[in-house]
Amino acid sequence: MNTTVRIIRLIVLLSCLNPAFSQSFEEHFVMPDSLKKYSYNETYKIYELYYEDTLKSKVLLRSCLEKAKANVDSIKMARVYNQLFYYVNNDSLKLDFLDKSIKLSETINHKLFPAYSYSNKGGFYLGKWDFEKALDNYLEALAFSKKNKNEDFQYLTQHNIGIIKSKLGKHKEALGIFRDCLKYELKKGITDTLDYLDIMVDLTESYSKNNLVDSSNYYLKKVLPISKRYDTGLYSKFTFIKGLNFYYQQKNEEAKESFKEALPYLSQLADKREMVNTYFYLGKINETLSNNTTSVTYYKKVDSILQKTEFITPEVREGYLFLIDSYKAKRDFKNQLFYVDRLLAFDSIMLKNNTQVNEKLIKQYDTAKLLAEKEKLIAAIYDKNSNFKLYIWVLVVIVLSLMILFYYQFQKRKLYAQRFSVFMESESSKIEKTANESKLDTKVLEVKKLKIAEEIKEDILRKIERFEENKEYLEPNITTNSLAERFKTNSKYVSRIVNIYKEKNFKNYVNDLRIDYLIQELKTNKKFRNYTIKAISSEIGFNTTEAFSKYFHKKTGLYPSYFIKKMSEYQDEPEVNV
Repeated sequence: MNTTVRIIRLIVLLSCLNPAFSQSFEEHFVMPDSLKKYSYNETYKIYELYYEDTLKSKVLLRSCLEKAKANVDSIKMARVYNQLFYYVNNDSLKLDFLDKSIKLSETINHKLFPAYSYSNKGGFYLGKWDFEKALDNYLEALAFSKKNKNEDFQYLTQHNIGIIKSKLGKHKEALGIFRDCLKYELKKGITDTLDYLDIMVDLTESYSKNNLVDSSNYYLKKVLPISKRYDTGLYSKFTFIKGLNFYYQQKNEEAKESFKEALPYLSQLADKREMVNTYFYLGKINETLSNNTTSVTYYKKVDSILQKTEFITPEVREGYLFLIDSYKAKRDFKNQLFYVDRLLAFDSIMLKNNTQVNEKLIKQYDTAKLLAEKEKLIAAIYDKNSNFKLYIWVLVVIVLSLMILFYYQFQKRKLYAQRFSVFMESESSKIEKTANESKLDTKVLEVKKLKIAEEIKEDILRKIERFEENKEYLEPNITTNSLAERFKTNSKYVSRIVNIYKEKNFKNYVNDLRIDYLIQELKTNKKFRNYTIKAISSEIGFNTTEAFSKYFHKKTGLYPSYFIKKMSEYQDEPEVNV
């Protein structure tokens, strides 16, 4: 009996399979008798015919796995584990299958594995909005695809890294990556595949976000008809981008029409990025038209999606500011506080993604790419060394740039020196304290409006006073929840009282205490000035040096390294007797 006939018979048998054969992957698996006579390759071909049928695919893949194990074939086992990832819902099991696939293939020079499994793992974390783990796995996929000379997979992975950059708001850098990916696809001469259309979605949107609307529209005209034939999801994404271009051109009616056409299809997609942005831009359009009530409705829809999915996109932050201001104008303190808390949560996710992921992008991806570009540039310069005029112009530009840089540095040092001088002579902290005391009656009234009992308020204020006296704000990772737990009260009460009595949000309140403490220490404790910036940031409770430096600059107008240097000079100056 030839192979084709055997496969046809097996297809008939599979259509009648008892569901008991498709046992859960976590349980013991028994291969159906009907599959035992087939080889791994034959069984895998049948799986490819049935890949959309989850029930049959599970049976076929587990059977392939048993056959691969029997032959001790690591790559075949790795391929099956990678495919099993798509047929389970449990996240731990998904990751376990991918890890097994990676372990089996990482020491074998295979063109597809383990790069494929690392890429799937990166996609898994990207879907969870964990950019750091997504980037870690994409970088591994990129390294293995380069090592094993799989150019297709290199560009696929670079495209995924470009998506991370885009989600972080790095639209200019993302555009460069998407352009390179498009060049590669065009070099292969294929312009109507799903891979090509996926690149075009990100490329056209990236052109829009870089304010290159004409370029975006140029490509949209090419891909909209193709995408409509292929996939309504892709077509809806391109329709959203068309609306985005109308918005940037201030054609509000056309933009609204495109956004509303795309919405029903975008709502069905797992990736809610375009849906979130569609609601956001509809809010922006109505804000422009002074339809504030409608804007609030759309911005609240944005937040409702983010609460369920955490599909964070940087631009929608403006919607939270509008909601806060809108409820503040209505003196609706409850909703104002709610969206203040939502904005803080939004910012914390964006801060985590930006600080941790940006560092890895720079160190492990951007720097490597720059070094490769440097080699190309050096070669190009040697090839064109006869072009003396160009060389002279480059030299002139460099000289002018250096002159501008030196002047800028001089002005910056001068400005910093003025700021330091003003800061040392300022008595603003005393004035602020007096002003705060004069507003006591107003604050009491505001607390009453927020329905916090007087005894609860007084208890929290006493505990806040002890919190400050005991310098507990120097502990890391302080939140309203952790402080409320320590105070044995409600986190919303703590947040409200800090907002009213300290006239700032909780995060700024804690960070201001830390910076004020540091400044006093720097004035009085000479040894403290010898600490590194990293040590100081850790000492006063900041999680990262970058977060500390940014907040110090925000509060004082100076960077901590400069402040410490000037403080040392200031304290060491000899007294002059007149």
